Formats: sequence, structure tokens, C-alpha cells
Amino acid sequence: MSWNNDNGPWGSSGNKSSNNPWTKKGSQTGDNPPTMPPPPDFEKFVVYLGALFRKGKMHLGGPQQIALLVTLVVFTLWIFSGFYQVATDQVGVVMRFGAFHHEDGSGLHYHLPYPIEEVLLPNVTSQNEIQIGFRRSSHDIHSVPEESMMLTQDENIINVEFAVFWRVSVINDFLFEIREPEQTVKMAAESTMREVIGQNKLQFELTDGREQIAEDAKVRLQKLMDEYHSGVVITQINLQTVSVPDDVKAAFQDVVNARLDQQRFQNEAETHANKVIPEAKGEAAKIQQQALAYRDQKIAIAQGDADRFKEVLAAYSMAKDVTAKRLYLETMEAILSNAHKIIIDKVSPGVVPYLPLQDMLRQKQMPIEGTVP
Repeated sequence: MSWNNDNGPWGSSGNKSSNNPWTKKGSQTGDNPPTMPPPPDFEKFVVYLGALFRKGKMHLGGPQQIALLVTLVVFTLWIFSGFYQVATDQVGVVMRFGAFHHEDGSGLHYHLPYPIEEVLLPNVTSQNEIQIGFRRSSHDIHSVPEESMMLTQDENIINVEFAVFWRVSVINDFLFEIREPEQTVKMAAESTMREVIGQNKLQFELTDGREQIAEDAKVRLQKLMDEYHSGVVITQINLQTVSVPDDVKAAFQDVVNARLDQQRFQNEAETHANKVIPEAKGEAAKIQQQALAYRDQKIAIAQGDADRFKEVLAAYSMAKDVTAKRLYLETMEAILSNAHKIIIDKVSPGVVPYLPLQDMLRQKQMPIEGTVP
């Protein structure tokens, strides 16, 4: 026997819904359906189905009844497939016929089963990581050269491995404005990093430029994501490795050593210059001051001699004999005061004294300047 029209689970032939466990109590056929249909009351349905079997109103005596029962079971499973759970770090996005309908927060929710509605559960709070140039596994880290090899401004090849951390900021843009968001972020990050590396020189990137490169790449990547309306916010870019390729590492080390030697020589030259130049300037100033002092001295002496000559001339004009004798005596005093003199006194008459003056002076290594009888 099929379902009784008066007491079936979908209501009676008179469109009454008092026994329909899948509608709200007191609702009529002519009422507007609710925006969110209530979940089916599975407990009431099981009780109702058991009552039918006990009363003999339903039996499996023919293929029609079996097909109806199978259909009922499938329909029941289909109805109950609308339950879904939203985790605390997720947002439930309900799509009705492929279009956005509404969002649900964390917890247990119900939606109309597929294909009427479906649910997307994007992760919106946790931090996502994209590894570029390397891959980290539980046991090892291996490089991906086709991603990490980049060209610098001075046409050198450099190996750059970095990680991009991002999260979802606008859920609708993230789901509907771009396809494959993670792949899009990865390709945009690699392109941005190549642009930044190509605008800087190798030495800067290997030494002092790591933080600046990471910050520039983050700003440019965020700007690009905003232009795409991706709904993604870039939180951080970490440079894992910035180095030269292994094939040229030895040659590059020689270049680095040469640059270090060049810098050392420059420092030594600057140190020597800082030491010698002040000394030379001081010596030049000293010589200049000595020359000025010598000039002033000679001028003063000449001036004094001129004044003295004028005084002597005035005295000579007044007393020529006395002044001439005085000049003679002063001149002889000036000459003989520094000369070696030998004085012989009290010689007996008729005796010619012999003194080996030349030998005496030669022993003293002094020339003969004069003798006084």
C-alpha cells in the first residue's frame, strides 16, 4: 500500500501541512516561503515511517512500493546533505545557482542541497605561505633554480629564495574577482621580486640591501594585488637566501676579495694622507713663519745699521781724527777678537826667536790668521 493521502509526510490532498514534518507549524500553501528553509525534522519522519509500518499502511509487496521507498531514502539523504560545519577560521559562503547569496559564520548551518545551493569554505584568518625559489619538506629544503635565478642591474646572476605570507581580507573579491588566488599571488610575487632585483646592484643586494628589497617587494606586490581586486593582503616577505650561484661562487669570492683589498688600500691611503697632509701643512706654516721672522729681523738690522751709520757720519763731520781712530780701533777689535794670536815678549837683543808656528797651527787644524810681535 502507498502513502495515505491524509496522513503522508508531505501533507494531505487538501494542502494541509499540520502533519508535514518539513514545514513550519501553522504555515499554509499560499504563504511566502522563508528565505532560509528550516532543516527537516528527521526524528519526526522516522517516527511517522515506523507508525505506517506498524499500522500496515505500507508494505513492500510490489516494485512500485520498493521504488517509492528507495526514492524516499535518496530524497532524505539529499535533504540532509545540506548540513555543513564552518570552522572558526573559515567563512561559509552560500552560492545559490552559482551566484553569491549570503555568508555564514562559524558553527553548524544548513543550505538547500546541491545543485540548488553549494557552500564555499575559504580560510580567512590563518596566515598563508607561498615559497618561491625553494620548497620546504619535513626532512629537507631543496632549491628551485628556475624560480630563484634572477638578473641584477649590473647584469649579474643572483640566487634569491623568499617566502610570501598573505591572508584574505575581502572574501567576495577573493572568491569571484580572480581565478586560482594562490597561483596568482605566487606569479605576481615572483614577477615583483625580479623587478626589484633588476633595479639594484649585486653588491648592495648581498650586503646592506636585504631589508630594503623585501620592503620594496612587499609594497609593490600589495599595490599589484589591489589593482587585481584580489581581496588579498600581503603581510610579510622574508628573504631566505640571497647568494651567488654555486657555479660562479669561487670566481665571485675572488672578486669580493679583490674589492676588499681595494677598500683596504683606499683606507690605508686615506689614513696616510690624513697623517701626512696635516704635517706638511704644519711644516709649510712653520717655514712661512720663519721666513717672515727672518725678513723682519733683516729689516730691523738694516734699519739699525742705517741709523748707526747716520750717527757715525754726524760724529765724523764734527771730529774727523777722533772718529777715524775710533773706527779703526773698533774694526780691529772686531777682526782680532775671533783670530788666533801668538804673543812674544821680552826677546833678548840679537836673538831671533824661532817658533814652529805652522806646525803648531796645523796640529790645532786652524789656519794662520795673523801674528802680533
